[in-house]
Amino acid sequence: MQWWRARYAARERQRPRAGGLELSRITRAALEIVDAEGLTALTMRRVAEETGVRHTSLYRHVASRDELLVELVDHVLGEVAPRQTGAGWRADLEQAAHAFRQVLLAHPAVVPLLTVGQLLGPNALRGREFGLGLLIRAGWEPARAVRIYLTVTHFVIGTAVLGTGGAARGAGERTAMTDLFAGLPQYPLVRELAGPLNLPDGDQEFAFGLTALLDGIGDPR
Repeated sequence: MQWWRARYAARERQRPRAGGLELSRITRAALEIVDAEGLTALTMRRVAEETGVRHTSLYRHVASRDELLVELVDHVLGEVAPRQTGAGWRADLEQAAHAFRQVLLAHPAVVPLLTVGQLLGPNALRGREFGLGLLIRAGWEPARAVRIYLTVTHFVIGTAVLGTGGAARGAGERTAMTDLFAGLPQYPLVRELAGPLNLPDGDQEFAFGLTALLDGIGDPR
């Protein structure tokens, strides 16, 4: 948190140099590396190679690989494009949740970083501003709006962690698990429901969960 406070202050003071290296160029290069080869491939020297500069030039923008990872997460969050659908707060929130999830699934190597620290960068805060704003404008009390926003956000992140980690299930995994369950007579319900247990894919599970969550939240009174 202190790091972000200092970071925001430094950005206010910093003036871009004409034709100079920008943070956005650094984070784009970092993301290309991570998407293609994973987090272990990301080094300051590798990013310097990709951007065509000396690695010491990167330190004007990020002091270390750890700082680069923090900025990388916020860069990815900047790809989320929530919008007003014109169909009410719930439709807007559903659209934002689906958009958030799709961005995270597009960058699976970055997803574990979302649970390492607080999301406090400019893009993260823009997302908070949008979510809280649409809920408060819809008539939710501010404290309730905060709870709804955080609950939905954490649901999206949690499902993305499951959907990009070792628990992710593709068609092959679902078929194998169905066969496994069907051969376990000691668990009669698991055996009987082997097919339904492994039928939904990640998109279906997410849509069902989000609908159930918002049904439980209800409408502002």
